[in-house]
Amino acid sequence: GAAPAAFVVNSAGADSSLLGIPGTWELKETRAGNLCMARAVFTQDPPGADEGRVTVSSPCFDTGSGAWRAVYTGDAPTFGWALDYERSTVLYSASRVEAARPGGTVKARGIIRAAKRSEPNKLAPVGTFEAQA
Repeated sequence: GAAPAAFVVNSAGADSSLLGIPGTWELKETRAGNLCMARAVFTQDPPGADEGRVTVSSPCFDTGSGAWRAVYTGDAPTFGWALDYERSTVLYSASRVEAARPGGTVKARGIIRAAKRSEPNKLAPVGTFEAQA
């Protein structure tokens, strides 16, 4: 199975500004051995919330939009987002996030999985990503 998420944050005082959200992440994705650059733009609703909307654009694939969510409770805080396409859903799950100090850089890496909309329970790994904000 996947390693538990490692957040370098004090979850008691965590908030999404530590993730550079609202804001933009620059992504380096590797899918089927191909390296691809992408940009993810995160918004919050309402401001300060631990969830919101995300749009990911790249020259390598169609622009997708969906929802993101951060969960700071429990032993393994998680951060990820899902993009909804006509025929599939693509999930990005951060396995490690280094939160920014004020004025610093957020760094993250994780796994990309996808499922056909007709078989949403059949998620399969399709690649990995590294990000910074």
